[in-house]
Amino acid sequence: MARPVLVAAILLLCLALTSGSADPISWRWSNPAPHGADIVDTARSGGLAVQVGERGQIFTGTDFEHWILRDSHTDRHLRGVTFFGGRTVISGESGTILFSDDPTEFFLIELNTTDWLEGVAASSSLAVAVGDNGALYTSTNAVSWTRENTGSRTWLRSVAWGSPGFVAVGENGFILTSATGETWRQRNSGVSQHLNRVVWSDGHYWAVGDAGRVLTSENGNAWSTAVCGATNFLYAAAGSSGSQLVAGESEVRLKEGAAWANELDSTKAFPPPAWSYYTALWSGDAYWLGGATGLWVQGYKTNATSPTLWYEPAASVRHWLWSVLRTPEFYLAVGDRGTVLSSDNGIDWDVSLVPDSVTNTVLLGVGGDTNRFIAVGNAGAILHSTNGVVWEAVEPRPTTNDLQGITARGDLFVAAGAKGTVLTSLDAVHWTKQATPTTQFLSSVAAFPGGLVAVGDGGTILTSLDATNWISRSIATTDWQWQVRWLNDALLLVGEDGTLRTSTDGVHWTAQASGTTEWLTDAAYVGDAWYVVGTGGTVLTSTNLTHWSNTGTLTRKSLFGAASAQGQLLTVGVEGIILRSQIVPRLTPVEIVEFGRSAEHNVFLFAGAPDQKFLLECSPDLSSWTPSIELEFTDGTGTVLYIESIAPGRGQEFYRARLLF
Repeated sequence: MARPVLVAAILLLCLALTSGSADPISWRWSNPAPHGADIVDTARSGGLAVQVGERGQIFTGTDFEHWILRDSHTDRHLRGVTFFGGRTVISGESGTILFSDDPTEFFLIELNTTDWLEGVAASSSLAVAVGDNGALYTSTNAVSWTRENTGSRTWLRSVAWGSPGFVAVGENGFILTSATGETWRQRNSGVSQHLNRVVWSDGHYWAVGDAGRVLTSENGNAWSTAVCGATNFLYAAAGSSGSQLVAGESEVRLKEGAAWANELDSTKAFPPPAWSYYTALWSGDAYWLGGATGLWVQGYKTNATSPTLWYEPAASVRHWLWSVLRTPEFYLAVGDRGTVLSSDNGIDWDVSLVPDSVTNTVLLGVGGDTNRFIAVGNAGAILHSTNGVVWEAVEPRPTTNDLQGITARGDLFVAAGAKGTVLTSLDAVHWTKQATPTTQFLSSVAAFPGGLVAVGDGGTILTSLDATNWISRSIATTDWQWQVRWLNDALLLVGEDGTLRTSTDGVHWTAQASGTTEWLTDAAYVGDAWYVVGTGGTVLTSTNLTHWSNTGTLTRKSLFGAASAQGQLLTVGVEGIILRSQIVPRLTPVEIVEFGRSAEHNVFLFAGAPDQKFLLECSPDLSSWTPSIELEFTDGTGTVLYIESIAPGRGQEFYRARLLF
């Protein structure tokens, strides 16, 4: 058989393919790793595991550590996942159903209801989805669904299949059972707390709910209470032979034998993080817990008698991040517990070294110039650095007031904060307090060609030509003016209740309709457009500062900082969230740098730019080309190793990599 000829990567600039995503902007997770989506449910069958969560995110994996984001064709929240034979079935917001026979492709079904389908389970012949207003749907193929009349409108939160049949649980201790899924009967749970999850494990149903409630039953008809010691909401349960796990809001309880143990006990050598856990899974040799912002932890034993040890495979910084700055060469992000992160590409982030004296400090702002970077925070904390890696603290502090705004104008650094505080410095070490006409909290300060602008609570706007003499500017609102930026020859101010204002001189301001009541927190300019971020995962964009559209992101968690470089938009927020989007496509040609073939496989090594998508195509004659697979450079190395299975006797072929954008 002739060895296939390698064809140099061909870049077709005129071709654009849609990704099928609900958002017009393609977002990617930079932190936490491997992703920051809430993991609401998880299922496993054979060698495939599936996670589902917020804003339509589906992740598949084979080793419980590496997860691939799949296209769900929706931005609705996904709430439940199960396996129906070899078919993956997912339920979610407003009657959303997804199914897949191949983890690379999911199909979306709309059930035309506003009821959220909170859980889904399957026997060998029937799938059942349950949710709001007593919604209960059944299907024999996961494609065509029928709403069943159970005689109840009580909201259901979970459903499970076990050998006695189906069990559905919901609000106020409500329980329904059915042997076949056709006729449903209400059972007496004996409790009034909401039940959030039911599972079948080791010959028993286990139901968990509010106030640490745990119920168990062998047949789903008669239920007894198990006292596990939890007092908070419980959302997750899983079990193996001889053990049972329940978890929830800062709760992880494990039963081995007759006794329950608090896995979060501080005396344990390797406890799991105290976190919000929504799903639990037994993989055959270990427990896995998933929760808020993508936290995924494993509990395992080194031997049969050892305690359960917990670890996070992709350990990440999860402190809240309040501000981000792009220097000429790298990003800096700052946040809670003295956190300072740096990255040259927005993808790979390193923790910077800060003095011990500020490890409990909340850093609220970061700024500076090309030679000196400054971070400011609560109780008057000021840090400075020449390289963004090693930081020094200013001692004694020039104020005890919280500081949040920081900017540079020429050789002058200006900081702003609580009680109308404005500080100036020429060296970032020695600071002078300036008089201002306000006692309001000044949360932002920006330099622009006409001077400086500081904004804050109570509708405060101050301007100054020299950072010494400040003048109050009147606007008709008491809303907090949170952040002001000079972007592409315009001042853009954002804040409370969707506040959005523009100005060219800092004196005269024009209110713009943002179309949202979310708190807007920061802004950036990239790719001939302005972008504004805010609470609830808000991202607004405009090409003229007048008409704004809400594009959203991968999350509905709050975003507090934004920055841009080299066509990339980056935003940071709660629980260590860092999201990025390549607004301006990178046109670096994709290359096939290495190739090898065995009797059963083709092996490709591709090189390109991070976040590029490309299509591998093959041809027998250089005339007609057949798509093989869509690939993406997902990390900072800009490389992808791809192994393709081939049929025996496959003849000569040509290959090319075609850039998608």
